[in-house]
Order: sequence, then structure tokens, then C-alpha cells
Amino acid sequence: MSLLWRVLDPVPCLTLDQYVAQGGGRALDEARRVGADAVIATISDSGLRGRGGAGFPTGTKWRTVADSESTSTSTSTSVIVNGAEGEPGTFKDRALLRANPYKVIEGALIAAVAVDATEVVIALKASFEREVALVRRALDEVELAGWSAGLTTRVVEGPSSYLFGEETALLEVVDGRQPFPRVDPPFRRGIGPDAAHAGHGASQIHLAAVGGTDAPPALVNNVETMANVAGIIHNGPAWFRSVGTDRSPGTLLCTITGHTRQHAVGEVAMGTPLREVISLIGGGPLEGRTILGVLSGVANPILPTSRLDTPVTFEDMANVGSGLGAGGFIVFSDRTDMIAVAHGAARFLAVESCGQCEPCKRDGIAIAEHLEPVAGPPAERDVDDLRSRLETVVQGARCTLASQQQRVVGSILDLFGDELDHRPPSDDDAARFVLPLVDIVDGRAVFDTSHRTKQPDWTHDPHDSGSWPAARLGNQPLTVEPPLIHEDLSARRMDAIVAGANPVEGAFPVVIGIHEHLETLLGSLRSADAASRPDILHALADALRSHIDVTQRILYPMVQRVAGASGDDASWTAEHAERAGLQLVDTLSAAASTPPSDVEVHELARDLRAHIETEERSVIPLLVGNMTSDELDSLADALGQARSEIV
Repeated sequence: MSLLWRVLDPVPCLTLDQYVAQGGGRALDEARRVGADAVIATISDSGLRGRGGAGFPTGTKWRTVADSESTSTSTSTSVIVNGAEGEPGTFKDRALLRANPYKVIEGALIAAVAVDATEVVIALKASFEREVALVRRALDEVELAGWSAGLTTRVVEGPSSYLFGEETALLEVVDGRQPFPRVDPPFRRGIGPDAAHAGHGASQIHLAAVGGTDAPPALVNNVETMANVAGIIHNGPAWFRSVGTDRSPGTLLCTITGHTRQHAVGEVAMGTPLREVISLIGGGPLEGRTILGVLSGVANPILPTSRLDTPVTFEDMANVGSGLGAGGFIVFSDRTDMIAVAHGAARFLAVESCGQCEPCKRDGIAIAEHLEPVAGPPAERDVDDLRSRLETVVQGARCTLASQQQRVVGSILDLFGDELDHRPPSDDDAARFVLPLVDIVDGRAVFDTSHRTKQPDWTHDPHDSGSWPAARLGNQPLTVEPPLIHEDLSARRMDAIVAGANPVEGAFPVVIGIHEHLETLLGSLRSADAASRPDILHALADALRSHIDVTQRILYPMVQRVAGASGDDASWTAEHAERAGLQLVDTLSAAASTPPSDVEVHELARDLRAHIETEERSVIPLLVGNMTSDELDSLADALGQARSEIV
């Protein structure tokens, strides 16, 4: 088999004119011509199933929402596109939006026809700056073209919380409340003033009756699900079913990360064996290694190497005791410390638990603590209590987060539990693969390492307050500040460049000083008018070129020389930082010749910030962790001397 391009465009489509030239809009016209019942019937006949993780039949969901339409004239159904992607190992929704946001929007507008909605909401994390900018611009174009006539369309920017992606918690965020899951499903209560009673948390929301009530339902579908809709309406169910299997038709976007030759997102036919998916998208395991196991995000039990020929379908993955999830597959090699991976997954889930369900938070934290690396004899680990907590963590759970603890951690212990007593030497930090993805750049995943400082109370304070999020935040209105282009990195700097007991404040004054200068120029670029931007871009290019001249001669070679024991990514990190920086110099210089738009400024600033953070979160910590204080001082002196020669 080979990669397909049904949903994920091989060449990005970033203007509405380009999308229309490719046939965009015809499916929406067809949907409005044939009407809601015919649209739902077509989606049902196609066999499309939700791509957000649950795999629920899309046509059934649409019919349920349509049948639950509010009887009130003052409320109406909403269509919500869930783009709050936060599952570790998953990047497919952001890749799709970057490739073609119009395909997703057209699918949502067709869904609005099907359920008689008057509003379309696209929910994204505020930290997804690039995707937010692309979707906002696309919605403006769609509105000007008249596609959304009679509909209100908007983007909701939400928090970084993992639970933001849970359907009912997402609706809470859309309504301006904290991301705490509800008891009732979206098709029974959606968004708006009747969705929840003032003064009560999500757990007190009453159920509505199917068949029409005074409370509006909401249709919530994942980004990838919506991206399939226009093709089905235009080409028909048989076209959609021409690939895939009978029960899992169509294609699937998969994200491959971990110990593979590359990290990437690709589209495959449902039913492709997992081993082949890993080869097609990830290039297979790293050279000289074999695959020990594969995690489907942090939602399903681990698949051992003996199950790698399982077809990627909802039913086949379930039959071998795992699940398809959101198509994010994290590959672990035969050298992996799987107990460290279990600890990383357990900690992520425990931290992200909101605490509405006490066992989920309490037992989740205990599970993570039991799996922490220990200095004493392995016998000190209370395995009986660990197993007991895995049983009780799910009691009274209103969402699936607690069962994820049970399934993921339990499966790793079932297969690799003997490592609790004898942990093999680990050659890299495999637990980073169960952190959320920030980006995939040049075939390597960029991880949200800031999550390692997130406390169970959802702060990044030095110590956890002991107050769980549901109690600490209560009914406080949600406030989400979008990230600024000119971002103060000083707070993260101290965490990023401190390793062990060696504080290095001032150890790299040249590097840090140039970064601060670049940040100042970024702030000026954002506020400048079009006429002033070329001069600022020239200044940015000159400053970055000077910086790279210093670092590529001294800093990056030093990383490659001293950090070999830190894992396979050490050399790549340095090489990538140098290559990406040089490419960015060319991009900045080219942009200076033509005044860039606000979106282009946003993208340039994002890339420059990524370069800064690569050095401060990856390059510098590698040096600090592998050099003595005297060696660091000598390196700082060499950098300063090289800088003075350039200036």
C-alpha cells in the first residue's frame, strides 16, 4: 500500500480561490439543494465514523442531534468543530488545518444544513497560534463569499488543558466556563444560556429529553471527521467506501512518533497493517533497533510487537485489546525503559485530571508516584497498592480519563511488570514521547516540555497547592489569554537552563542577550505599520545571521561532542537548530522585499520564537547536563570572544 491524499492535501491550499478552483463549495451547494434528510442519509450510507477517538457512526450522531432539535424559538442547534488536539502522540488535526482549513469549514457548514444549526464554532487551543490565524482568515473569506449566509461563525480559543478536547468539557469552554466534563452528552444539552444552570457546576446539569426540548443540542465532531464530509457529499458513499473496510471505511490520518526514522503525519487506507503504517509514515524503526511496543496515544493499552500486523481499523484494534484512538501511534524500541513510559503517561493523566471525580485524581496521583524512579531497593515499591489503585481509579468517573490510566498503565505493567524489580538501562528519555506535541519540524517532533512543571492543581508554581482544579477554580469564568508574539521567556529561561544543581544564570550571556534583542525586534515588528516592517525584518535577519555565525562555529559543535550520551536526538537537535536558523535568515530577508501581511508576520514570528526556544529548552540544557562549571565558563568566554569579533 501507499500513502493517500484524500483528506490531507499534498500541497497546502491556503486561499478560498484556490479551494474553489479545486472544486471546493460544490458539496455545500449540493447539500443545500437536497436538504437535511438526504445529507444525513448520505453520511450514514458512507459509514463515516468519528476520527476524534471514539469512532462513533457520524450519521447516527447527526440524526440524533437533528431529532433533538430545540422546540424554543429563542435557541438553536450549534455545530462545534473540535480542534482542541491534546492527545500525546497526535498532530493530525493541526496538520490538516495547515494543509486546508476550507475543507474543514465546508464540512462544518454542511453539518449545519443537516442539523438545522444557526452557528458554527471552531474550537482550538489558544496556543495553536498558526492554526488559529489560518482558520480566522479562512472564515473571513468564506463569509465574504457568502458561504455562511444565515449562519454565525466564530473561533473559540481555549486553554491548554487536555480535558478541553473532551466533548462536554469543550462545550463548557465554548460557554466561557472551565474545562470540566459534564454528565450528559452534547446532543442532550449544547451551548447557550439553557445548557447549564447558573451557579451550578457541570455535574448538576439536567438531562434533556430526546425529541425536542427548550434546550438546544450541539453537534460536536472532530476536525478530521469534518474534513471527510464534503468529499462524501460530492462523490457519494460508494466513493468513500472504495478504500478501507466494510465496518471502517475510508482513510485515516495517522501521526507516527517515537523511535522511528522520522516523525510525521500521513493518510492511509483503513485496514492497513500497523507495521506498514509505521513504515510508510515513520520510515520504520531506528536503524539497529526493533519495535518493543506501540501506544495509541495515552488512551488505549499498549500493543506488543506480536500485534504489529493488526489492521488499523476500529474493530481490529479492539479485537486485540487496544484501540485506534485518534490515530497517534508512539513507537518504542527494544532499548526502552517501559516503566519510565508508564510513569510519564500516568503523571500526564493524573495532572490533567480535573478532580471532579475524586478517585480519578487521588488514585491517579498515587499511581504516578508509585512509578517514579526510586533511589532505594526496588522492593520498596508497593506493587499491591499500585494494582489496587488501578482498580479504584475509575470509580464514579464521568469521562474516560480515569479508564485511560487503567488501560495504559495496566497494560504496560502486564507486559513489562518485571522491570519494576529490574529496570534495564535507558539510552534516552523515552517518557518525552507521552508529552503533548507542539509541532513536527523536519521530521522530528517538538514536545511540550513545560508540562513537566505543571502541577496537579494546573499551575506551574514551584509546589502544588493541594487544591484540585475543580475545587480551586470552581465556577470562575474561564479566561484564556492568547500567546503574544513578543513573549517574555525569562520565567521559562531559568527552568530551561538549570540542570541538576548547576545554576547557569549568566553562563551564556551572549546567547541569552541576542535572544532578548530578537524578542525586542519581534515586539516592534508586530506593532509596526507596513512601511516600517521591511527595516525591522532586515534588522532581524542581520541579528539572527550574526547569532548563527557564532553558534554554528562554537555552540552546536560542542553539543554534538559532549551530549552523545543524551540520546539519538542530541546531534539532530544541534543540526536542526543551525539549519532552521539559516533558512529563517533567508525567509526574513525575502519578506523584507515585500511588506508582509499580519498573518505572514505572525508565521515569521512563530518560526523565530521556535528557534529561540529550541536553543533555550534543548541545546543549552544538553550542554549544562554534560559539562562542568569550568567548561561552561570557558564556553561562555569563547562565545563572547567570537561575538566581539563579528561586532
